[in-house]
Amino acid sequence: MTTQDQTIEAAGAPATPRRIGAHVGGWQVVDDAAARDVLNPADTRERVAVVTRSGPEVVDQALEVARDAAPSWGRTSALQRGAILARAAEIMASRAEEVAIAMTREMGKIIAESRVEAQRSAEFLRFFAQAPKLQAGATFPLGAPDEQAFTLRAPLGVVGLITPWNFPLSIPVWKTAAALAFGNAVVLKPAELSPWSAALMVECLLEAGLPPEVLSMLPGSGSEIGPALVDSPVTAGISFTGSTPVGREIVRRGAHAGTRMQCEMGGRNAIVVMADADLDAAISAIVNAGFGTTGQRCTSSSRVIVERSIADEVTERLVQAASALSVGPGLDPANDIGPLASAKQLDDVLDALDRATSAGTEIVWGGSRLSEGRLAHGHFMEPTLTRDRVDNWFAGHEPFGPVISIFEADDFEDALAMNNSVEYGLASSIFTRDLAHAMRFVHESDTGMVHVNRPTVGAEPHIPFGGAKASSIGPPEMGGAHEFYTKSRSAHVRWA
Repeated sequence: MTTQDQTIEAAGAPATPRRIGAHVGGWQVVDDAAARDVLNPADTRERVAVVTRSGPEVVDQALEVARDAAPSWGRTSALQRGAILARAAEIMASRAEEVAIAMTREMGKIIAESRVEAQRSAEFLRFFAQAPKLQAGATFPLGAPDEQAFTLRAPLGVVGLITPWNFPLSIPVWKTAAALAFGNAVVLKPAELSPWSAALMVECLLEAGLPPEVLSMLPGSGSEIGPALVDSPVTAGISFTGSTPVGREIVRRGAHAGTRMQCEMGGRNAIVVMADADLDAAISAIVNAGFGTTGQRCTSSSRVIVERSIADEVTERLVQAASALSVGPGLDPANDIGPLASAKQLDDVLDALDRATSAGTEIVWGGSRLSEGRLAHGHFMEPTLTRDRVDNWFAGHEPFGPVISIFEADDFEDALAMNNSVEYGLASSIFTRDLAHAMRFVHESDTGMVHVNRPTVGAEPHIPFGGAKASSIGPPEMGGAHEFYTKSRSAHVRWA
């Protein structure tokens, strides 16, 4: 048994739940009368954490603290801000195993994925430690020889961040790191299902020397915290990741308040497989991108559009791959797929499958809840493959679970049209050896991110991350973060 496996074995034993209060200039004591339990989705008999339910009054307190801290932090040298983020990256990397185990316990993803997320989150911190150095302005001539104009980027002030449960560490990290790097004070509302990972991020930043007033974290209900955060005149910007309906409601509220908005939302992402594709590579990518994180990724490949001449072969190979996957608790390194994050998430996926089959969807593998033996107290289901038609309701529905829908296309033109037929436009991919098809797909796929001979998942900190249509509103994240977290200022200078 490896040292890591011994650590996991110890972590699997019942432990005292982590107590998580709000952080507003300092950690607040958990009020048990108003707290909620976070349960392990692999075994709901285990209380992972006891968490404060922050209300609107705590939002007001956090915004006041952030408003007072923002001017000083904004005047702090970008190099000093970056140095704090760089130290936080090293602290997070040193705590990666602890963070990964916490992540798997509260959200359910398999430990291998949690370990990658912990290390990648440290990379995001390292990137944003350097990013402000690259955001130089431009210079322009004016009418007189003793005049010149130039531009610079200034912080927005106070930004509110609303993050989801599926990437409970990396999304809070890349939003928070970007906001702080560009000189903003932050009020973070992590997902109600997964506040522990976000709390660990805050600990790393504080240990690295971040002034505690610059970053508040408010665990609790989105329906209580969100409106107070979005509606406040103190909030200069809101960055949200979550469902499309919630994102659109946030944008409506923010437009009324005149708040800058950035929303990353849903996806019904497709991998197109042409007859000339490397099928070994395509099958591997589909399984990884469709069933990884139990299908609970906005970039998951939940659609496979396959050229008709190879559809039976691809379907058969996907069934073989799905049947070989092991489903079980994420802390067991032998498992490939963990539980869904909550009972509601599992019920939503199964209810959608029931509705889909009533409308003509064919389930070719899986589709059932798993509740025998060690799975009896968790939110587990079989990895599922369906055969579908573009005119079925389910073709445009984001399952957000371990469900891959297979569609047959006559040729490239038909496959491209199917890819573009849904309301979402986050990510897409094509597997082909035909350069003309690959390049046409890059130019004509109506998605914000396009892949060739690669899965639809993955994010690089230096590359803009964002979608089109119902998947995104506002500027992209990561490599494009400066567009959202700063405002442009033009200076006109005469020196004589």
